[in-house]
Amino acid sequence: MHDLSPDDPRDIGPYRLLAVLGSGGMGRVYLATGADGTLAAVKSVRAEFAYDPGFRARFARELDLAGRTLGPFTPRVLDSDPAARIPWMATEYVAGPTLHELVRESGPLPEGAVRFLLRAVASALEGMHGNGLVHRDLKPGNVMVAASGPQVIDFGVSRALEEAESAEDEETMVAGTPGYTAPELYGGAEASSAADVFSLAGTAVYALTGTGPFGEGHPSAVAYRITRLEPDLDSVPGNLRALLSRCLAKDPGDRPTAAGVLEELGGPVDPAGSAPDWLPAEVARKVEGVAEEHREYVSRDPRNGSAPSRRGRSWAVGAGAAALVLAVGAGVWAGSARNAEGNGPPREEATAQQGEGDDGEADTCSRPEEFAAEYAQAARDRFEVPGEDTYDLDLAVRPTLGFVADGGLLAVSHPTGVALWDWEAGTEVAFTGDSLPELAGTPTVSPDGCRFAYTSREGGVHVFDLRTGERAVYAEELTIDHYDDDPLAFSPDSGKIAVSQGFSSHGTRVIDLETGEVETVLAESSHWPAYSPDGRYLALNLQHAVVVLETATGREVFRREEATELARGSIAVPNDEGDLLYLTREGIAHVNFLAEDEPRLLRPEGEPPHWFKELTAVPGTDLFHVVYEAGILNGDSGWAVSWDFSTGEQVVAGTGERDTRSLAAHPAGGVLAVLPPEAASVRIVDATTSDVLAELG
Repeated sequence: MHDLSPDDPRDIGPYRLLAVLGSGGMGRVYLATGADGTLAAVKSVRAEFAYDPGFRARFARELDLAGRTLGPFTPRVLDSDPAARIPWMATEYVAGPTLHELVRESGPLPEGAVRFLLRAVASALEGMHGNGLVHRDLKPGNVMVAASGPQVIDFGVSRALEEAESAEDEETMVAGTPGYTAPELYGGAEASSAADVFSLAGTAVYALTGTGPFGEGHPSAVAYRITRLEPDLDSVPGNLRALLSRCLAKDPGDRPTAAGVLEELGGPVDPAGSAPDWLPAEVARKVEGVAEEHREYVSRDPRNGSAPSRRGRSWAVGAGAAALVLAVGAGVWAGSARNAEGNGPPREEATAQQGEGDDGEADTCSRPEEFAAEYAQAARDRFEVPGEDTYDLDLAVRPTLGFVADGGLLAVSHPTGVALWDWEAGTEVAFTGDSLPELAGTPTVSPDGCRFAYTSREGGVHVFDLRTGERAVYAEELTIDHYDDDPLAFSPDSGKIAVSQGFSSHGTRVIDLETGEVETVLAESSHWPAYSPDGRYLALNLQHAVVVLETATGREVFRREEATELARGSIAVPNDEGDLLYLTREGIAHVNFLAEDEPRLLRPEGEPPHWFKELTAVPGTDLFHVVYEAGILNGDSGWAVSWDFSTGEQVVAGTGERDTRSLAAHPAGGVLAVLPPEAASVRIVDATTSDVLAELG
């Protein structure tokens, strides 16, 4: 919740605006009061869409759908004017967190509370289905938790059942959110009431356990589990397990109806008199606290010069924004085309949610319009990785892969530049390289996807801003003439760059991209720097030793004298608990540098020496992947193996095949991008099952 800006209107229709609840690509949502003092959530669309007749028609259609969703557990549409110069609509305001936020902050709910929630939401669905509607995007984020009970919101992708046969001329729409989308939708089937029941069960499992029935991870990996594997209901109470299992059946014909779910649970429920009537005491206090904060905000109207309270929780003050039917997401406004493979969930929701900070500004760069025109225009129609004719594959110089922008983009870096690829849609969104100076190091893309940097034979570290096309050169006195021994690493927040100087005498530098300051943090030469996920530590491979520095102070917190390999990514800090991985000729060493334990050695199969090519850790997990040559003399090459360093055991993974040159792990852990030796395509594989999800290039 934010104060109104000078550009915001003060009134919309009969509603007096008090604060901004949220904003998105299509409009803004306001907290407002009506003439009788009733709180409302009012959405006003952006002016550019107001002049689109097609948009107005969709907006009017949604109002009609929302007006047909009546009941005590769905917010009512209070007023609207789709014919106004700037169309708007107002709904009942729900002062409470979403179920997703509440469980994330307070933990899973007890069985009794979830039974009440199930009966209330099933009752809302029964009313919708009886009126010929399907919700199509039921999930924990679309269930508000109010004192009187749950409220089902966001009908932006809902559809009347009778529209299914008449929609052939419209843009194809695939609704749902990964983790809660029914399996038949991934095969192109129309959403039905049975799909809503599937989502209802998934939402209940989340409320009971804190995770969905098909786990977490990247949407492609979750989709695979939904369509192929059985749900994980081990933590679900036995009294509900059988019912939820039937609701999650792969065949929609095997699922009960919403009315059947309601009947099995004991029938409809009335709204609760207060939060403690259906929620545990501590959780009830949090829900009631949200309502109190919002009432306080209204009583301290900032337009009258009184500042609102800022003591609220991070999830509390933003929860009301979701209470609007068709809350600032894409939904019906933008349509929702299937992905490039003709299946899978829509991408608009991920785009709308991804990279939005508290001020509504993007924290990542992932869409073509966010890049400089020369980079976006240079993107080719088809993803392409430079092949063997681009450079000598016998050298260590080769394309490298990295997921950036919270995993939304795959960066493919090579000596000719950088390609940024929307790997789910199968399209390249930006390409650089046509005018780059001669490189000495393979470019590295920042975690937020907004910059890339490289070392140059011209001298210095060159940093390009992908948003503006501007280049800055730091530490120009550095002359770098070797490809693999002079890499760099961005800090997790993309604000700093650590530069290893290989065999030079310049030491290890850290560049602050905001101030331009260049600091020598270690006088010794190093190779392949690596930050911890929280940025607190910087690990360095000195070839004769491994060192860990505390970034805030520069203090050396760990050093171990040991001969190491110089392969790509040869040192990694996979988590914030002190685990450290590094490569030696004998195998992969694992040690906790905070506990200063003796390292243990994880060895690939076969007799050493092993020629390691790459070490890739999955941040925040116990998994890492190694690409190596099993035997230099007999010519075996390109093996990729995955380990769980907590157990010291190799695990089955999509990298368990020969002939791999490089790979990248998605930050959610479920998907890998794999580059085969010919470097002419990229495989997207499920990191758990070894299944190839896509072959690109």
